[in-house]
Amino acid sequence: MKMLVKLLLPVMMLALCGCSREVSPVSALALDKTAGGYRLTAEIVRQDSLDEAASPAYLTVSGSDMPDLLQRLGNLLPGELYLSHAQVLLLDESAAEESILPLADYLCADNDVRLSLRVAVVRGSTAADLLRNDDEVYALSDLLERAAREGTLPDMPLYRAAEVLHASGTAILPALHLDEFGQTAPAGTAVFANSQLSCFLDGSGIGGGAAGA
Repeated sequence: MKMLVKLLLPVMMLALCGCSREVSPVSALALDKTAGGYRLTAEIVRQDSLDEAASPAYLTVSGSDMPDLLQRLGNLLPGELYLSHAQVLLLDESAAEESILPLADYLCADNDVRLSLRVAVVRGSTAADLLRNDDEVYALSDLLERAAREGTLPDMPLYRAAEVLHASGTAILPALHLDEFGQTAPAGTAVFANSQLSCFLDGSGIGGGAAGA
């Protein structure tokens, strides 16, 4: 809760002082590959008043690449798209099979995107389905942070992933899935070669994702 208040404080202050038009903070993003391009789902932080708990809402857009997707997302929002609170980017397997280096470079160059944004590959379902699975804001971020501290998943935020991909084209990212109880859980390590998803460290191959048409 302290973390949530700290993250939302700048947004609340802007709203109270009238220094800016309404903002729409994004807490997490999910990118799925589709037959016609990509689908981006955003978890938006809803805070109707200072004394109410924040809750997530979800918006989905389709487009050709991340700049196009973010522009379309911004067009749907009542206020300014606010990416500084985004802490997690989920990729389905099909999206991860494409080179993720252009995506990482684009996000690192965006001054609104925090370099500590964590990227994870979703196994066995769409990234959007896993994003919607938890109804608590920042639940995914807390899971990935805890797993990184405990050493059960790679500690690979966006800036570090971009650095190692530029250096060798090889990187390891955390993987997540929905377990047999329908809970979001760690699912091993995703291995990238030539900036593309190659395999998982548990020895299983790529399942092809579950992206929609």
